[in-house]
Amino acid sequence: MVDGRLHVGFVLPSLSGGGAERSTLRLAQSLIERGHRADLVILRFAGDYRAAIPRDVRLYRGRLPHTDRVFLREVQRSGTGVTALGVNPFTVAWVGLVLGRKHPGVRVRRKRSLYASVHILNRYLRRARPQVLVSALPSADAAAVCAAELADRAVPVVVTAHNVPADYAPEWLAASRTLYPLADAVVAVSRGAAESVRRSLGVAAERVRTIHPIWPADSIRRLAQEEVAHPWFADGEPPVVLSVGREAPQKDHPTLVEAFGLARREADARLVILGKLSAPYRAGLKSLARSHGVEGDLGFVDFDENPYRYMRRAGLLALSSRWEGLPGVILEALACGTPVVSTDAPYGPREILGGWGDLPPVGDAPALARALAGTLRGERPTAEALRARAADFSEEKAADAYVALFEKLARR
Repeated sequence: MVDGRLHVGFVLPSLSGGGAERSTLRLAQSLIERGHRADLVILRFAGDYRAAIPRDVRLYRGRLPHTDRVFLREVQRSGTGVTALGVNPFTVAWVGLVLGRKHPGVRVRRKRSLYASVHILNRYLRRARPQVLVSALPSADAAAVCAAELADRAVPVVVTAHNVPADYAPEWLAASRTLYPLADAVVAVSRGAAESVRRSLGVAAERVRTIHPIWPADSIRRLAQEEVAHPWFADGEPPVVLSVGREAPQKDHPTLVEAFGLARREADARLVILGKLSAPYRAGLKSLARSHGVEGDLGFVDFDENPYRYMRRAGLLALSSRWEGLPGVILEALACGTPVVSTDAPYGPREILGGWGDLPPVGDAPALARALAGTLRGERPTAEALRARAADFSEEKAADAYVALFEKLARR
């Protein structure tokens, strides 16, 4: 380190609108604010996050045909410089040959995409020479570990597990069992997720750390003050039960819709689901709502980089997940002073909300309905108490833990 400053490279598959991507961008921003240098390597330059890209980050991308050119131009117009790393098809083939011999058990459908990602990261490592390489999400994790191996382990790799291995696609779960144990450290976002990583992926206990995600409460509260155009969030309207999440079996929106239909018999309210949902998926949820007589009380909002303005105006935030790592959406809602009703999903909700109300069982619509109805009737902590609970998972504590880990690995 020069003058105590770290140089950390972060790797993401893309800038899609997920919690792992948002948390990684926040960690990079936090390091920059502390005077360190942060690079960001985007393997497939596409996504939704624009405003969340740290202003002073050094951004790298692979020069690949599936780059989202419109997204690239929008990022560049914001003043963020982007360095393109060329891709040599002959080198990609060589990477595939080496890795195929070294790790024959790593079999993924898009092998060439993985090998191209490893090639891009190798070019980045030679050019930027970071002290630590940090990855998030299984495809980027695999590429980071393999790139470090091809670079003779010249840079330590930190893999961040933002979800439990049960959420990994089967091909990436198999690859992770081979590659995660080779990382210098695995950071899990909750104690339950850490135990799952040790048990499911065979990572030695001394290499697994638990560090909560970066959630800058001050920034969240500031963004929460922005206006909302949706009429359901206006003053005088019935309270909104807000769900924020992507289209995935993990999020179990059907159980939430069913529970809302039951709760609606006891309390006047509306349900809004915010996130990327396909037209067929929305139609299925609408059909389910119709069967419970609440079709007119179910609405959708497309992905928004600033969901906090909706959270602040919601009657409550509902999470119906079947499993989680540590759901940042709960912390974000608490930072906004908004009560939360969540299933007792492994892992994370109980770690945050234990002692703060009921945690209905996963998939139990009647139990979830009772919790929704009780909260809508006013059975909730005060906004001040909720914000105080969010402060227990402060950005400062998490950033301190990450910096300590990075400094230890950089010295080694």
